[in-house]
Amino acid sequence: MSDTAVNTFRPSRFNVMTRTEEDAVVLYNSMRGSVFKVRPPVSERVHSLLHNRKRVLNRTEHAAENELRLFDTLVDKGFLVSTERDELADADELRDRRKNRTDRLELIIMPTEACNFRCTYCYEDFALGRMLTQVREGVKALVRKYRRDHDIDKLTVSWFGGEPLVAFDVIEELSTYFLEFCAEEGIDYSAGITTNGLLLTPEVAARCAELGISHYQITLDGPAHTHDSSRHLMGGGKTFDDIVANLTSMSRTDTAFKALIRTNFTEANSVHVPELIDQLSELYADDPRFRVIYRPVGDWGGPQGEDSEAYSGKQAELTKLDLCSSAADSGLRLADDVFLKPNGSVCYAASPWSFVIRPNGLINKCTVALRDPRNAVGLLSEDGDLGLNDELMSLWVDNDDAKDSGCHSCFFRPSCQGAHCPLVRIQEGQRPCPPQKVWIGPTITTAAGIGRAR
Repeated sequence: MSDTAVNTFRPSRFNVMTRTEEDAVVLYNSMRGSVFKVRPPVSERVHSLLHNRKRVLNRTEHAAENELRLFDTLVDKGFLVSTERDELADADELRDRRKNRTDRLELIIMPTEACNFRCTYCYEDFALGRMLTQVREGVKALVRKYRRDHDIDKLTVSWFGGEPLVAFDVIEELSTYFLEFCAEEGIDYSAGITTNGLLLTPEVAARCAELGISHYQITLDGPAHTHDSSRHLMGGGKTFDDIVANLTSMSRTDTAFKALIRTNFTEANSVHVPELIDQLSELYADDPRFRVIYRPVGDWGGPQGEDSEAYSGKQAELTKLDLCSSAADSGLRLADDVFLKPNGSVCYAASPWSFVIRPNGLINKCTVALRDPRNAVGLLSEDGDLGLNDELMSLWVDNDDAKDSGCHSCFFRPSCQGAHCPLVRIQEGQRPCPPQKVWIGPTITTAAGIGRAR
C-alpha cells in the first residue's frame, strides 16, 4: 500500500537523526538513501515528530499549510511511513531480491597477477602471471553457459590485477569476445578497470574505449612526493607525473567515461592530501567524468606487515570526511554517496552472481584474501563450469542479516544487509559493520554539508 493512501504514520525504523553545531538536524533514512538537513526553528518540529519511533502520527492533525508541507516532505523522503507498512519485510525483500536475481553476471577478471609497481601497502604476492589459454576459453564458455542456463540480460566485467594492463592482450581478446557475444544475444554489457594508470597512455585509453571499457579506478596517494614514495615502480622510480599526464590526456578527449581517482592515506601522509586536492581541482573540477574517493590504508594482509602504516579507528574516518569536504569545496565530485543507498554498502562478494576469476582458473569471491583457502570457491573448466563448492559459497553469500539478530534490527540494514564484508565474518567471526554506519553522525553531517555546498 502506498504511504500516501493512508493518514496514520510513524517514524521509520531506518531513520537516524543527529544535531549539528548550529543546532540544525540532519536526517538519514537507509531504506531510501535520503539525507535531509533542517535548520532552526523547523528542526525542533522535526525532532519532535521523529524522535519517538513508536509514536503514531495522524496527517489530518497537521492542517496548517506549512505543517502539512513538512509532514508530506518527511513522508516523501521515507522518514515517516504508513503504520500499515512492514519495514522488516521490506528489508527482507530487498536482500532476497539482490541474492536471488538470475538476470545478471558480474565477473572480476584478473588477466595477470604480475605488476609493474611495488606499492608499500600491497597485499598481493604476484605469484601468477598471464592468464592461461584454457582459462580464457573457459571464461568465454562461462558467459555462453550463463546465458543459456540463466538467460542473463546484463554482463558486467571488471578488470583487476596485479596490474591488468600488463596483460593487455588478454583484455583485448576477451573484451572483443564479450562485445560480439553480447551484441548477438542482446545482453547489456559494461566494463571497467582498476589500474595504476601508468600504462594508460592515450593510445591504450583509446583502445579501451573501443573495447567497451568506460569505468576506471586509478590511485594517486597525495601529491607527487608522497605518491612516489608509496606507489613506485618495481625496480624503484617515480610514477606520479606519468599517471597525471595520462589522465589529463583522457580529459582532453570527448570520450564517454567515468574515472574514479582514489587516494589511500596514512596518518603521516594525510596532511599532504589537500595539496593533491588543489591540483586535481585545477585539472578536473569542470569535468563531470572525474570523481574522487579517500580511504585510510588498511591492514590488508600483505607481506609488508607493519610497514604498511595501517590507519584505522575514529580519527581515520574523521580524516576521510574532512578530505571529502575539502574536495567538495574545491569543486571536485565525490563518489561516496552510494554507500548510504539501499544495497550501497553490500560487498560484491556477498552476491551469488559475482565471481573473481584468477589467471590459473581459480574462482574466488574476494579480491583481497587471495591466499585464504576458504576464498577458493571453485575452479573454472574449459567448458565454462565454475566447479563451485556450495559449502564455501555459502560462507560468502549466506552470512548476512538473515542470520544476525543485531543486523536484523539495525537502522543501517537496507544499506549493508550484514554483508558489508563477508571476509570479516569468515576470518574474525564478527559483525562487519561499515565505517559509514559506525560513524553515522559525522558521515551524514558531512554529506548534508556537501550537498548544500554543491
